[in-house]
Amino acid sequence: MAALGEVLGLVLRRQAALWTEWRPWLVLMGVVLPIGILLSHASRWWADSTALDMSLYIRIWEWSYLGYPGWRRDLFGIMWSVALNAAALSAWSWTCGYMLASVSRRTVWVTAMAFALVVFLATLGTSTVARITHDNFAGHFYGVVLPRLVRLAFVVLPLLWGIQSHRKSVVRPTMLLVGAAAVIILTVLVSPGLENSLVFGRGSFPDGGPDRTVGTSDDPRPLWPVAVLMLWPTAYILATIMPRRPRRLDAV
Repeated sequence: MAALGEVLGLVLRRQAALWTEWRPWLVLMGVVLPIGILLSHASRWWADSTALDMSLYIRIWEWSYLGYPGWRRDLFGIMWSVALNAAALSAWSWTCGYMLASVSRRTVWVTAMAFALVVFLATLGTSTVARITHDNFAGHFYGVVLPRLVRLAFVVLPLLWGIQSHRKSVVRPTMLLVGAAAVIILTVLVSPGLENSLVFGRGSFPDGGPDRTVGTSDDPRPLWPVAVLMLWPTAYILATIMPRRPRRLDAV
């Protein structure tokens, strides 16, 4: 036990020394806390809203309904929305992992654990307006289990993938450039849902705009800057892969 205590003390002292630099604190304050909180709300809200559709289709599903064009259109629309949300969560998380590995370096696993904790804990004590209430078991699965599975599959695992991608240098600059463009497009497409996760996702209703109807195109969007914040790691990646001009030597 004494030897184990000495080893743990050595590890803690080394970690404490690493945190005297500015890099880990930049990652903690600029990525882990703000983006972790946003991903926590987004993943919970999208899991809850998806659960409403899943519950409905499971309860009333009939294969013969696929013969109706309106049913197919609605079903494929929901599937497309779920795929976009999952892709956006994964892309944002991957870029965060890549930036964590690039900036925090030897403290990357500590910051990664902090990121995961923020994602899982930031919405504790809150609820959403998209909750299953018709069945206790279904309510527990859709309201508790499903959001955790979504966070594990589409936030934590892509985060670890991004960390490993940087550490092993397996992604070429060209692929990073293409991936950054894809992240920007995904962010534009899902940004209204991201904003809603902070409003509906905390059990409140926004202003319906001039037509007094929530969910229409004239609704105010005061939280649009959060989408820009989600692109902060992507902007960092782009900055690191841009070609740099060679320094000019002054003539002697």
